[in-house]
Amino acid sequence: MKLFILFIMLACGALDMASAQRVPPAPTMLAGPADWRFERLPIPPGFARDIPWSGYEEARFSPGMFRTDSPTYFTYVLSVCIDGTPKIEAAELKDFLDRYFKGLSTMVGRGKGMQPDPAVFNAEVKPLEKAGSFLARVPYIDTFTDGRQITLNVEIEVRPLPQSSKTQIILLLSPQAAEAEIWTKLRGIRAEAGAP
Repeated sequence: MKLFILFIMLACGALDMASAQRVPPAPTMLAGPADWRFERLPIPPGFARDIPWSGYEEARFSPGMFRTDSPTYFTYVLSVCIDGTPKIEAAELKDFLDRYFKGLSTMVGRGKGMQPDPAVFNAEVKPLEKAGSFLARVPYIDTFTDGRQITLNVEIEVRPLPQSSKTQIILLLSPQAAEAEIWTKLRGIRAEAGAP
């Protein structure tokens, strides 16, 4: 009888541990908006293992993210926390964007029989006057929906965090033009983003 009780206790403990492991981590950088789907992945992500940084990313996807007829189609915020405080300029950001989006499109496309042309993924990144601020244009093959080619407009802010030996990179992404209403929302999310 004692062995049976011990077995039940161990089984319950194992179930509790398994349940705890399935609970997604709480956001540390992108607390909201609550109606924008949250996701957290390691850096480098499984679809772009050749990214030379280590850390994690948090994303908030707009409600219309995968609806091609939505004004918030493929619109989201990505906050990347990388270990260390490397110098990150336009060249490093271009390399990250090319690897990240080529890997993402290729991985999703593979499951749908789509083969995006690797030559398409050639981001343009330009520094702005404000230190650590950049604008980018990223050609992308949307294998999540119908395989159409879109251009993502990206605002990037690099925030070195020497006190914690980390660097935060916040990316606002949308195919909408910079004057579109959604950019006010995106910039508001960036303003409220916390440090990792």
